[in-house]
Amino acid sequence: MESCHLLYEFRGKTLPENALDSLIDGENETGERKEKALFCRPCGYGITGKEQAIEVNGAHEHTFFNPAGVVFHLGCFRNAGGCVQAGPATSEFTWFKGYVWRFSLCRNCGVHLGWQYQQNETGFFGLILALLRE
Repeated sequence: MESCHLLYEFRGKTLPENALDSLIDGENETGERKEKALFCRPCGYGITGKEQAIEVNGAHEHTFFNPAGVVFHLGCFRNAGGCVQAGPATSEFTWFKGYVWRFSLCRNCGVHLGWQYQQNETGFFGLILALLRE
């Protein structure tokens, strides 16, 4: 079986798949230590960094329930390079008014980690905090 190598672009350079981990939890270009990374709890893959945490509607953390009554405790992040998006964008039952959403899955194991929200040219990730670890 052939192996599949995914490539990522960072500041105009093509990087191998495993480079994502060092971008999330390593040193930046000036040699300063970056904030701690957050990893997929099921598989340990690098998802985002704590420095990507943002506030949306006045808070970083939010608790919502879906139409089936399942409760989700989310954290909002500017970027989540360890996620891949799935499904069509929809505004149905959106938790953030004016935003459409798509599912965000772990790029490595495919577990559902949350949602990517998009409004015009801006967006963010709402990630299920119980599925992330330091």
